[in-house]
Amino acid sequence: MRLPILILAVFLCGNAYSQSRQAALDTLENRYQRCLSTGSNSYGCALVYYKQLDSLLYSTLQRLYTQIEPNKLHSLQTEQGAWEEKKDAYFRKIDERVEKMHKSTMNGLDDDMISTDNKAAYVKDRVTALLDLEI
Repeated sequence: MRLPILILAVFLCGNAYSQSRQAALDTLENRYQRCLSTGSNSYGCALVYYKQLDSLLYSTLQRLYTQIEPNKLHSLQTEQGAWEEKKDAYFRKIDERVEKMHKSTMNGLDDDMISTDNKAAYVKDRVTALLDLEI
């Protein structure tokens, strides 16, 4: 009788933790949109949002690495390594595009804001995928 209760408790705690991560992601998104709606310092808003998402990605990965079944750990690590390589290539492409645009636009911060927003969206997609693994 105790074993089913323990399993249920672990499942509910894990589910609650995953929901809190999703809530954190939603809160970050809401803060970002509010910051952008002020109409000033859009690049600063995007940079803070990106850094917060990156931090959430890191903490989500750390949690998964410590709690995932050993037979799935290697698979996740391999998948994460492949994602990191794709991310680096994507970010390089974005940075190159922005560097070219800086020469032809008046306000480079707008280009930087758009670039940072695209990077944040890429990281957010990964966080969302990892949160789906936790459920």
